[in-house]
Amino acid sequence: MKERTSEGIERYARAIREGRSAAGLNQQQMADLVGVSRAAVAGWEIGHSRPDLDAVPRICKALGISLASFFGVKEGITREERSLVKTYRAMEEADRQAIRWQAEALMQRRRAFRAEELKSRVVRIYRSDLSAAAGFGGALDAERGEKVWLIADERTGRADEIISVNGHSMEPTFQDGDEVLVEHTDSLREGEIGIFLVDGEGYIKEYRREGLVSHNPAYPMMRFSEGNDIRCLGRVLGKVRPEQWPTESQMELLSEMRL
Repeated sequence: MKERTSEGIERYARAIREGRSAAGLNQQQMADLVGVSRAAVAGWEIGHSRPDLDAVPRICKALGISLASFFGVKEGITREERSLVKTYRAMEEADRQAIRWQAEALMQRRRAFRAEELKSRVVRIYRSDLSAAAGFGGALDAERGEKVWLIADERTGRADEIISVNGHSMEPTFQDGDEVLVEHTDSLREGEIGIFLVDGEGYIKEYRREGLVSHNPAYPMMRFSEGNDIRCLGRVLGKVRPEQWPTESQMELLSEMRL
C-alpha cells in the first residue's frame, strides 16, 4: 500500500511538472492561477506533498488538461457510472430529489468528519509582522501580526511565535525571508540559535558565552559591554516548512469551524 501511495504521488508530481512546462508557466504563475503559494507548487512537483482534491480542478484548468488526464485514467464514464445515470433518469422526480438530498447529507457528514479530524491535527501560533535581523537590527519592541494555523508536529507544538528573518548573516542556515518557529524562553544553551533583543533591536544569532555568532563568515561576532541591554526572547526551533501550512481546503474547513 505504501509503495502504491508513493507511485501515486510521483504520478501527480510528473503530471504537474510536465503540464506546467507544456503550458509555459513558471511556478509562481501557476500558484497564482490555482490560488496557492509557490512553495506548495514546488512541493507538489518534487513529490514532497500532493495537492488536495479540492485543488485538482483548478490545477487542471491552469494546465489546460482534463481531470481524467491528471489522474491517469481513460476519458469518459465507467460502465457503473452509466448504469447509475440510467437508473437516475428512470426515476420519478420525487425519488430523484430524495437521492439528491441523501447525496448532500452524505457530503455534509463527510465534511463534518474531516473538520473534526483536522481540529486535532492543527495548532494556532502568533505570526509576527516584525523581523529579526540576520545582519542589521530591526525593532522587536511591539506586537504586530496575527494568529495563523499550522499542522501540528513536534516543533509546531512547542512553538509560541513565528518570526521572519531579515538579512544574510545567518546563511546558509537561514535565508533572507525565511520564517522560523520560536519557543519563548529567556535562556539558551551554548550553540543554540535564538532571538535576541539588543538595545531595542531584534537579531537571530547563535548563542556563545563570548557573544552572538553569525553563520555567514563575512559577519563578525557581536560582542557586548556592560552598557548594552541584551535579552533573549526565544529559542529558534527551525524553519516553517511548506508542508506545515494547511492546504486551501483545510483552511476552508478551519474557517467554517470559526476557531
